[in-house]
Amino acid sequence: MSVLQSNLLSAAFKRLDLKKRLVVLDMGHASSSTVSFFNHFRCRLSFVDMHNESFITCPNLDLSHEELVAQMTELLNLDANIKIDICLFWDLFNYLNDAMIKALIEALEPHINHSTSGYVIGTRDSRNQLPFYQYGIVDKNNLTETDGSGIQGTIYPRSQRDLNKLIDYFEIDRGQLLSEGRAEYLLFENRDSDKSDRSII
Repeated sequence: MSVLQSNLLSAAFKRLDLKKRLVVLDMGHASSSTVSFFNHFRCRLSFVDMHNESFITCPNLDLSHEELVAQMTELLNLDANIKIDICLFWDLFNYLNDAMIKALIEALEPHINHSTSGYVIGTRDSRNQLPFYQYGIVDKNNLTETDGSGIQGTIYPRSQRDLNKLIDYFEIDRGQLLSEGRAEYLLFENRDSDKSDRSII
């Protein structure tokens, strides 16, 4: 395990009322460091690791958008009235094709409000591949990265611009370069975005 500095994660907390109970969705491996970090908050922390789900590792290209949304909704298994404060997508989008990202974003939509933030680790551009890691949080400025287990899934590398077009009501607010061909992105809910091609990094 090694430590990876984050310049953006702390910004996700600045928008929140830390006096209230937070709802955090972690879409990666259930990391003990992440659990320890959020133990310092009044928090509901849920882990939904999709990386090894069969419909993602062996996608059925004949499924309709509605069927994909239904699968994502079932896997998320979120209470109807839950609103997410922070969604830790980690590197998940890199393992989803375009149709799956659109379906996941639609399945999450009822649980997103104006204060929701997202955190993403992606490739710097569509030519880069991705190291095989699992991530966690040490503190607001530092992450853990641990070698992934099993076989790394198919990677769908995208530019920042291409990802931004897929995430609908989310918008990439800012980005920073990371080591090994990666970038980190901070997402904010913005249903009024025109998805312009402005450069973040």
